Amino acid sequence: MEQDHSILEIHRETLVGRLVQHLQESILSRKLKPGSRVSEVGVAKQFGVSRVPAREALQRLEDMNFIRRTHLGREIIQFSKKEFADIYELKNIVEAFGAMKGALRATSEDIDRLAALFVQMEEALGKNDIKRLQELNHSFHDGMVLCCNNAELIASFGSLAKRVRWAMPISMRVHERPALGYIEHKEIFTSFRNREAEKVRNLLETHSNENMKRILWVMESSGYESGKGEASR
Repeated sequence: MEQDHSILEIHRETLVGRLVQHLQESILSRKLKPGSRVSEVGVAKQFGVSRVPAREALQRLEDMNFIRRTHLGREIIQFSKKEFADIYELKNIVEAFGAMKGALRATSEDIDRLAALFVQMEEALGKNDIKRLQELNHSFHDGMVLCCNNAELIASFGSLAKRVRWAMPISMRVHERPALGYIEHKEIFTSFRNREAEKVRNLLETHSNENMKRILWVMESSGYESGKGEASR
């Protein structure tokens, strides 16, 4: 009997996601110290998995700027809240500009795709499915920027977003944040659909900057120490 490759793919993706989450939490909690070595073999042995998902998990952590490669192998970078804030601020500017242009260039099909996300968001909120809600939030933000039809801008936004989106669960810890975020997204989308470009830019910058402040506040209140070294570029 042939194996269902779609099921295997879902299983692999779930496994890789869990590895990323465990390793990320270990890095942020300083169980894995900055500068310490990490390898595919070590991760595979620790979690009882093959080297393939271990390799993918480490690659994702590299993309998120938690791990870097050196001539000696992979090592944990020195995570800096200052660098995180700098990247987040730049992401917010690029995203807001892209969404502003997107509001002017979006097709009716683009608008319909974005509108459909809110039906799914409501379902996720009703089920308190925070993980699904986060995925839909990302799709909404990505979708607005994609409408700008500027390949360089889209690539820049994607690169910056990838380096800060791991922190989204931190923002979601704030009481009532998921529901309030949904309301803010609806307001942004209404302006986007009405092609009120400047209003989209202003609302999105405010929304994203406040989100950044919440994440930094939670980091501070949880006692996270950022260290004094420089993170890899």
